Amino acid sequence: MRAALAAAFVASWALVVACGAAQKSMTSPAASGAEPPSSPATPMPGDRRGEIDALDRAISAELAKLGLATSEPAACAATDACTPEPFAERYDMMPRVQDATCKPAASDVCTQSCELSDSVCTNADKICDLAKQMGGADAYANEKCQRGNESCKRTRERCCGCN
Repeated sequence: MRAALAAAFVASWALVVACGAAQKSMTSPAASGAEPPSSPATPMPGDRRGEIDALDRAISAELAKLGLATSEPAACAATDACTPEPFAERYDMMPRVQDATCKPAASDVCTQSCELSDSVCTNADKICDLAKQMGGADAYANEKCQRGNESCKRTRERCCGCN
């Protein structure tokens, strides 16, 4: 009888331990203090849409730092009205540092505004380059290019008009 009781005790203890381990594995990593697994910060090489999305998110973050809403262009098909042309090419504009008409004040606020604008425009150009690499006929990529161009235009106006 003692052997049966000991076996029953060991079996019930094993069940308690097993249930505790199962419950612990079901606990979220945040609740246990562990870092949750994250998705890759950068897209896989050759994933042009992933690269475009990452650059678009960076532009949105920079716009938020400037207190500007994210641009939402009208939907476009791959037409002349929505081609993957970078802002500077599309509007025949030179980079800010070469533009004699762009004269922001020499304050920290203006400097930061212009640095963010430069970053937005650089990322927009990269999006447009990726859209061109996709053949220039991908409506999704062209829309992101247009959106980036609109963001570049808005941030550049803020930079160059900063007092």
